[in-house]
Amino acid sequence: MKRVVVFAALLAALGACDRAPPSGDRPGGAPGGPATVHPAGSGSAGSSGSAAGSGSAVAPARTPIARPLLWAVEKAGRTTYFFGTMHVGIDAATQLPPIVWATLHGAPVFAMEANLEDPHIAEMIKPTTSSLHAALGEAYWKQLEDALGATVAAAVDKMPPMIPATLLTLKGLPPTLPMDKALATRATDEHKPIVFLEPAARQIELLGKWMDIKAIKLILDELPDAQQRAHAMLEAYAAGDERQIIATNDADRIDALHHGYTKAEYDREMTDLLYDRNASWIPELEQLHAAGGGFVAVGALHLIGPRSVLDLLAHKGYKVTRLAP
Repeated sequence: MKRVVVFAALLAALGACDRAPPSGDRPGGAPGGPATVHPAGSGSAGSSGSAAGSGSAVAPARTPIARPLLWAVEKAGRTTYFFGTMHVGIDAATQLPPIVWATLHGAPVFAMEANLEDPHIAEMIKPTTSSLHAALGEAYWKQLEDALGATVAAAVDKMPPMIPATLLTLKGLPPTLPMDKALATRATDEHKPIVFLEPAARQIELLGKWMDIKAIKLILDELPDAQQRAHAMLEAYAAGDERQIIATNDADRIDALHHGYTKAEYDREMTDLLYDRNASWIPELEQLHAAGGGFVAVGALHLIGPRSVLDLLAHKGYKVTRLAP
């Protein structure tokens, strides 16, 4: 489901969704209040009592990925490697095959979407004076309580809509450490220079623009189907099946058009969240390649299909080759 997966990917990549129980349920946490959902960036696999509701998330599949979304991109005698991540739901430590870690180890530079440790993230996601309850109305508020639990719903009532919207998109997914964070940690441990392709502020601005009250209502209306597609997306990713990833995500367009979005709105949203970002990364990526190449880890949807990063580079004369273990 392209629309929802892109949403979840953006915020998970920033590490901005804790997915832990409300702070009033944790030692040292303040009871109640909007601060119970905050940009912590942990997303640890141990947080099985997630903000999406206890028992809502399935245990992470531990089957190693046989065919990772890994490409070699060559030009002028240099090679840059591109790896498509699944920001949440796949356990990097147990599922990524040796070829991914070996390729990362051999690369001189590591590049990723944005800085997961940006200290300004918390400042960009502040409580508001508006009530989510009032904006949604009683019927949708009840749906939100049913989906997230009354305690978490109360905690996000005065938070920007992007917070509850993202919690909804993550509902039912295995609560894993964001893959991007695991890869960045390994790169840092190996003392590699790290390149960020865009500021964290840009991702937060896009989330604020598109993850609004209308988006929450859409997600609530299609929640059961969305969860099924999320599981199908994990299976397609684990299988390394590019076509199935696209097919699974494309079902979102039909849902969006059936729930009040126009074609123009949907296309504009995808341009903002996916295609314009892909294009904006190309100059930085070409500079990285010219300097000797590296290992680039971005959400899988940025590397697959027309107008993807790899498609844009191919049109600029780079040789793009899918690698297999």
